[in-house]
Parts: sequence; C-alpha cells; structure tokens
Amino acid sequence: MATVKQATIKNTRQLALANKASGTVITLGEILMVTAGLAVPATLSTVRADLLGVCNQTIAAADALTQVQYIVPSDEDTYIFSTTNDTVATDNGQAMVLGANSTTVNNTHTTSATGIVQQVEPYGATGDRLIIGRFLTL
Repeated sequence: MATVKQATIKNTRQLALANKASGTVITLGEILMVTAGLAVPATLSTVRADLLGVCNQTIAAADALTQVQYIVPSDEDTYIFSTTNDTVATDNGQAMVLGANSTTVNNTHTTSATGIVQQVEPYGATGDRLIIGRFLTL
C-alpha cells in the first residue's frame, strides 16, 4: 500500500493524539478521519469536517493501543499523494476526494465541492500517478 508523505518537512508541522478503538489497525502514512469520536482510516466519503490528518505511526490490532499520533494538516504543508488516474498539470488547483483507500486521491480531472486534497502539481511522470498536494482545511 502507498503512503502519504510530507513533500517538505517544515516548522509548521504539528503532531496531535486522537483516541481510537483498541483493535483498529492504523498504518503509517494513512489519512485519518474521526467517526463516533474515534480515529479511523479515511474513506472515499471523508469530508473536511471529519479529517484529522496523516498517521505518524503503525499500530497493529494486537498492540491494543487506544490513541494514535497524527500530523495535523496545515495550509502551508504539501504532501505527495498517490492518485487513481494518470496525473496532468491541468488538474492543478482542483479539489479531490479520496479514492478506494486512505492513501489514494481520486483525481477525476474535475474539481469536487467535497474534495479534501488540492493538487499543486504532478510529481514525476504522468504514469507514476503521484501529485504534490495540500489538504483543504475548514
């Protein structure tokens, strides 16, 4: 599985803790959302109000931990995201929802009113399916 990585580590980076169910598996680099007061991997239906940030650690179910550390999104920070489709510069500025999992952005080549990630620019070759983007926060 791909992971979301910060493109450039900056002084704006903030870490926070969120509660999670003890059996919830969390993977480093996943985008997290909050549901029923607990952190879980984000889904394609994640909206901005539920977005927590990027998981900063891997937690197995057997670890039975009830908190997870994550990177709080900042307007100043950019990340490298995997995408569902080939990347193109004409998508720059478009708002995008997540794809089928918590580490992939669905770049449909049309901006989404419910998007949580904004493409800044493609990263690598078109077929690499990677972008530099930022989280759209409230």
